Amino acid sequence: MKFSQERKRYFGTDGIRGVYGEDLTDGLAMLAGNSLGMSAKGGVVVIGRDTRPSGEELARAIAEGALAAGGNVIDLGIATTPCVAFVTRFIGASSGVMVSASHNPPRYNGIKVFGGDGRKLSSAEEAVIEAHIADQKPNYAPTRGSVLPSDGLKEAYISNICGRIGRLDGLKVVLDCADGGGSETAPEVFERLGADVRALYCSREGAHINEGRGALHPEVAAKEVLRTGASLGLSFDGDADRVIACDENGETVNGDGILFVLACTMKKRGSLPLSAAVGTLHTNLGAERALAERGIALVRTDIGDHNVTRCMSENGYSLGGEQSGHIILGDFLPTGDGVYAGAALAAVMLREGRPLSSLAAYPVYPQRNADILTARKREIATDSSLLRYVAAVEGIMGEGGRVMLRPSGTEPKLRIMTESKDPFLADFAARSIDLFIRTHYELQ
Repeated sequence: MKFSQERKRYFGTDGIRGVYGEDLTDGLAMLAGNSLGMSAKGGVVVIGRDTRPSGEELARAIAEGALAAGGNVIDLGIATTPCVAFVTRFIGASSGVMVSASHNPPRYNGIKVFGGDGRKLSSAEEAVIEAHIADQKPNYAPTRGSVLPSDGLKEAYISNICGRIGRLDGLKVVLDCADGGGSETAPEVFERLGADVRALYCSREGAHINEGRGALHPEVAAKEVLRTGASLGLSFDGDADRVIACDENGETVNGDGILFVLACTMKKRGSLPLSAAVGTLHTNLGAERALAERGIALVRTDIGDHNVTRCMSENGYSLGGEQSGHIILGDFLPTGDGVYAGAALAAVMLREGRPLSSLAAYPVYPQRNADILTARKREIATDSSLLRYVAAVEGIMGEGGRVMLRPSGTEPKLRIMTESKDPFLADFAARSIDLFIRTHYELQ
């Protein structure tokens, strides 16, 4: 069994996240921005946000904190997370901040922070911000920072993607933008590349961001693909750092499938360093074995695209990703970019002259996922009785079977994942562990 957890107070697996007004307040956001403004030492903090109703207030609070500490601020307004990372590195800013709760419902929001190189912060860097938040004492510099213009910066991001991809003329594609940060960016990129675009859920209001749409609901794009005869469907999450695809038959191709297609193509073209791609503990065993058959090693890391990025950076890999749709193409950005990854996938289809159903064909091992809502996620996940039970279940599954148990880094949930060649054993393992937890522990 693999077990993963984070022990920080505010930062989870993908920044600070919580229900706006409860776990995540304007005061907390102000202190986070204040810490970044102090670190900037007169430099620039880039801020973007998705479309959530609370985003504007949180972005304003972060900006106020940074300005008070003497940092300068560039506000991109509604943008994608990778756009913020790109602009931060492009202009040599001190840091970048994206206000978003990614795939979570509208009542949630979050704060994702990037260093000047466009990478998510290390644990040590997060600890500096955490300490400043906990101290509850804002810093006020003798000279207040300034708000700088953002003219042309989002355009620079879009132009850079288009220049790398080439043309997508003749490709009919459905884009589900989840009413999120990619609602303008994704259609603009694909239309500029020459694709025939059918865009869904592109509202800037954000009141229903991710609800029944986007990366968690790829069936929405799939239905439209079948209705319109499109070749490809792409579903983004609220900040468009993730993408889930569907093929011309309406079948879902998740992050594992996208990673598989890109890795095979890059290997063929001689652009896959060390003949390896980076995945996580969740990456399907079927994908791993199919890659191995093609001479490509899968290197596994802990859950979280920052872990994937770190592994790539430390070892010289250029491609990594998560089953959830974070795909990192290191030649462009050291963070997940759903729009760029989706465009790269589309370009492979045209270049190879093959449908996605053919490109992404490999045996998928059945996986079963279960979430248990609990405020005691860490305590339960480390309990010795549960760990012994999980080990016994994993033993029953035999070779080719595995269990993952971990507290969510972003929500009050305990997550269970089981995998086996035999779907019955995958079901049995997930249900039995779920039942054991519910009958042996007080969840609230």
